[in-house]
Amino acid sequence: MRESVDSYKDEFIESSKGVIEVLREIRDPLAQAAYLYSINEEKKNTNLMVRDINAKFDNIDIKLKKLDSVVERLDAIISRLSQADQAILEETPAASSAAQISGRDEEILSYVEKSGKVCADEVQAKFEYKGRNAASARLSKLFQLGILEKTYYGKIVYYQKK
Repeated sequence: MRESVDSYKDEFIESSKGVIEVLREIRDPLAQAAYLYSINEEKKNTNLMVRDINAKFDNIDIKLKKLDSVVERLDAIISRLSQADQAILEETPAASSAAQISGRDEEILSYVEKSGKVCADEVQAKFEYKGRNAASARLSKLFQLGILEKTYYGKIVYYQKK
């Protein structure tokens, strides 16, 4: 502790040598007082700036703590969501997809089983859809349910039973 005080004292003497020399050169006491007053005002301004900077750092620290708590809550939510996703994935696809399959989808599935693999054009022709889009949507839905799998041959997508 004593060493830091001595170090500060030496630093203060070194930094104030210029001020002391200026005060010795100025003989007028009023000029000396004005000089010391301006130094004191500058010190006050510096202290105010340091106080403002410290207040801003405190605000930043508070905001970072709030952000940390938000991140922790988000991590907990993500963890719960991933557990829920895992539980959904572990559910058997046949049980979940059976409730979502319509009668037309069942007909398409039986057609796919008979044919081996089909494309949207074949389903459109077989089930007399006006456009290929409806047939493609049905096949895509069955693919997303995990009942069919896709195979690409050039630009044509073929679907087959898993």
